[in-house]
Amino acid sequence: MSLNDLILITGRTINQGVALEGGKNTRENVRAAGICAFDRNDFIKLNCLAGTPVKVTTDYGEVLVYSTISEEGPHPGIIFIPMGPWANQVVNPGSQSTGTPTFKGIKAKVEVVANGKVLDAVQLISKLREA
Repeated sequence: MSLNDLILITGRTINQGVALEGGKNTRENVRAAGICAFDRNDFIKLNCLAGTPVKVTTDYGEVLVYSTISEEGPHPGIIFIPMGPWANQVVNPGSQSTGTPTFKGIKAKVEVVANGKVLDAVQLISKLREA
């Protein structure tokens, strides 16, 4: 199952900050920042269980993250990935001369990858270095 024509936004979260205290390469960090949060109704359309890996694809890249239902909302058509190595794979690197990538308002597609493996931060960055 997949959802098209979504809008990706990124930002910092409290859970992400707490998880980083244990280190970037921990399971807690992956569960705090390697996620994609959906509007409840959009998540129902995905037809999967919370925690199922999904592939988020934009014009700038793709990444596997864990799916979750947002506690905020409703916000149909909007998905959220916390800022970090997972979000960095799919955000617009163009900075419009500000020195900061575009972290909000990015068109995205999401598809369920039930047997997918969400990489930790070190694995994700190592994969990029190999490419």
